[in-house]
Amino acid sequence: MAVWKLPLVIGVEIAVFILTSYCIDELLITTHLLKIMHYKLTYQNSLQSLYRGIYFMGFSTGYYFILRYNNERRKTNELEKQRLIDIIYRQKSEQELTIAQNAYLKAQINPHFLFNTLDFVYHNIVALSPNTADAVIMLAEMMRYAIDSDKMGEFIPLGEEIDQVENLIYLNQMRKNYELGIQFHYEEDVRNIYLIPLVLLTLVENIFKHGNLTDKGQDAVIQVYLKNETFYIETDNVIDQKMRSAGNHKGLNNTEQRLKFAYGENILFDYSSTESSHFKVLLSIPLKQLKYPGETLKPLIDNGK
Repeated sequence: MAVWKLPLVIGVEIAVFILTSYCIDELLITTHLLKIMHYKLTYQNSLQSLYRGIYFMGFSTGYYFILRYNNERRKTNELEKQRLIDIIYRQKSEQELTIAQNAYLKAQINPHFLFNTLDFVYHNIVALSPNTADAVIMLAEMMRYAIDSDKMGEFIPLGEEIDQVENLIYLNQMRKNYELGIQFHYEEDVRNIYLIPLVLLTLVENIFKHGNLTDKGQDAVIQVYLKNETFYIETDNVIDQKMRSAGNHKGLNNTEQRLKFAYGENILFDYSSTESSHFKVLLSIPLKQLKYPGETLKPLIDNGK
């Protein structure tokens, strides 16, 4: 409200109050509720009404300003609270950015040293132990794939990751004298599918980390296939009871978030433990939601696989 309007509003309020008081008094006299023979709107009566009007208006105005003050104070406190929240969020973001930058710098240094070391080890043992030298090469390939996965693009051919899964299985079998019970089955067509990286590799690593692969007759099974225009990954393994309380499925939770970020909510990613102490994972993605170059998947969809 403009400042110049305030006196006008106050004057109108006072005039209305005086006239209202006069009308009420006249009504009371007319109805004989107030026993006065004659009542006139005199200067003295007006002053009395003015006094009462100012009295009540003072209280009401004070009450109004108290409410307005409290309201403004509440808004100010909310703005200040929001400002502090924004400051805390910005500081947290800057801290996380610093941590990420430091991790990135370390990642630039450590892989270079790692690959040079593995190359040195390979050339020193290849003549003495060809099998061990091959294992070093496979390990180097896996490490390079994992480190360079963020540079390959958002989606990569699944065939590249299948190769690394086979390397991972071979290395673990070699380490355990080829006594691990694990089966890896995939259809050749799935190699051409483009998927976000490190999904299949994470699921297989989870089997080696938390699974019991020495239980005879209960091999861990990994299946990658196409069915009814849908892409599937299934894993099934016996749970290692010594590792049952060690994991909190953080890797699987991260994988699920990455999948939903890339493909939306119209996918299925389910993992659970069974009464028979098995751990099962099921991933299904409609083929139409998968990213692929050109017409790579069109024949697969047309054939109804």
